Amino acid sequence: MSHSPLLPVLGALLMLLTPPVSAQREETPIKDYKRGAWRPQDIPAGWTVKIVGKYELQSSIEADKLAKIGAHLNAMHELYSKTFPTRRTPGKPFTVKVFANRKDYLAYGAPPSSAAYYSKRDKEMVGYDTGKTDGVMDTGTTGPRNPIRDRLRERYTLDTLAVFAHEGWHQYFHWMCPSEVPFPSWCDEGIGEYFGTARKVDGKMSVGAVNEYRLGTIRAAIKRDKHIPLKDLVTFDQAKYYEVADLAYAQGWSFVHYLLEHPEIKKQRLLQKFMNTFVDQHEIEKAVQSTFAKVDWAKMEADWKAWVSAMKYVEVDPTEAAENEAGGDSKPDPKPDKDDPAPPPRGGGNERP
Repeated sequence: MSHSPLLPVLGALLMLLTPPVSAQREETPIKDYKRGAWRPQDIPAGWTVKIVGKYELQSSIEADKLAKIGAHLNAMHELYSKTFPTRRTPGKPFTVKVFANRKDYLAYGAPPSSAAYYSKRDKEMVGYDTGKTDGVMDTGTTGPRNPIRDRLRERYTLDTLAVFAHEGWHQYFHWMCPSEVPFPSWCDEGIGEYFGTARKVDGKMSVGAVNEYRLGTIRAAIKRDKHIPLKDLVTFDQAKYYEVADLAYAQGWSFVHYLLEHPEIKKQRLLQKFMNTFVDQHEIEKAVQSTFAKVDWAKMEADWKAWVSAMKYVEVDPTEAAENEAGGDSKPDPKPDKDDPAPPPRGGGNERP
C-alpha cells in the first residue's frame, strides 16, 4: 500500500500551525481565566484542579499548602452545617480558586480592599496564599532580618485559613439561601468573622475563640459610646454595613459571638431562629420581627457590653493590647519598611465589584 509523499509535509505544516495546548494556556491573561467550575480545557498552565470532599480546588500553590486549605474548608463545612443546618441537598462541589500571590489575585479582578471574596454571580470563592498559615508566617527569605518589618508582616497579614473559613461561610450561606434579595450583613459578616478563628485542637475543630483583630475596635467604640445600637445593627444589609465597615465588622462579630457563646443566651438559639426565618422569608425585616420582637434591647445591650468587656486577649504583645484598647482599628496603620510590600487589607468581601 503506497502513501502520498505529501502527507508527511502536510503533517509537519499542521504541527507548526497548531501550538501546543500549554502554549495556548500560557497566553491567557489572568483576568480572562474562566469563572466558576473548570473543565479540563479551562485549566491554565501551572494550575491544578482537585476535588477534595465538598470542594473543587483550583490552585497554583504548592500541594502541601493546598492540602491544608482543603482539609480546613471541609472541616469548616461540617461546622457551618452543624451550626446552621439546611434542608438543601448538596450538589456539585463548591468552587474555590487559590492564587499563589496577591498580585495575581488582583489581576483576576478581585476587590483591592479584600483578602478574599465570594461571588454569587460566578459561584466561586477566590483567595490567595497570604504567606501566613495557622498563625505561622512564611517569610520566604534567607537574607538579613528586619525586626520592624517582620513585626508589621506578622501583625498585618491575614491568616490564610482564617480568610478561607470566613469566605467559606459566605459560600455556604448564599448556597443555603439562593436569593438575590439583600442579605443581613450583621450575621453574614459577623458569622464569617466568628468562624474565622476556628482551628483544629487535639484533632477536633474548636470554634468560638476571641477574634483579637476585632476586639480592640469594638471595645474602643463601647468605651466612647460610639457603637451601633444593637436594634439597628440587626437591620443592616450590605450597603449599610459597609458605610461603617471597620466598626460594623467588629460589632457584628462580637454580637454573633455573644449569641452563640454566652452560656444563657445561646440556649435561646436567637441567631439560628433569625437565619431560619430569613432563609424561609427572604426578608431582613421579617426575620428581625420574628426573632427579636420580645427582646428587651436595653438589657441585651448591657449584657453584650459586659460580655465584650470580659473577653481576654490570648497571645498578644501587652503594648499592642493597650494600643488596641485605646484606639482600635480607627488609628492609621503604621508604614511598612520602604522595601517591603504594603500589608494586605484585613477585610474580606462576599462579592466582586
